[in-house]
Amino acid sequence: MITEKEAVQLLESMASDKNVKHCRGVAEAAFELATKIKKKNSQLNIDPLKIKIAALLHDIGKCREGVHELNTIEILKREGLDDIADIAMHGFLYEICLLEGKNTHGLLPKNLENKIVVLADMYYNQKEERVSLEQRFEDMESRYGDLFLKAIRLAKPRMIKLEEEISNLI
Repeated sequence: MITEKEAVQLLESMASDKNVKHCRGVAEAAFELATKIKKKNSQLNIDPLKIKIAALLHDIGKCREGVHELNTIEILKREGLDDIADIAMHGFLYEICLLEGKNTHGLLPKNLENKIVVLADMYYNQKEERVSLEQRFEDMESRYGDLFLKAIRLAKPRMIKLEEEISNLI
């Protein structure tokens, strides 16, 4: 597995300063959630450090044109980080593909580690402030265009359920 230091170096080599700051915040939130969950549920097979690294790299695909979630997965797999790629998939790609009539198979969070990264990402707004899930939705709804706005509204119940699931483990 890649080290945290190597993950930061990879991120900094490809991402903007703003993206690096966001990813660091998401990584800290993900690590905090994972550590609390692991402490209370030692039987769960989660690795807080691995989750932190996946959260650090979850937006690395923003360095390219196109759908950043897919770019992230491609970059991580090219780097030989398939295990991290599986945890880093996040966001509203499922709902966007659903609205566009594309294949959505495999686009929802697959495991608890992935769900932790998704939720941690939702806790950071455009100003890189830690916010509630409701505040994050309000922030996104004020900034995005029609397709993404529809995806956000479709995803909201799923994200609320995800937050409840994670909260029940803490």
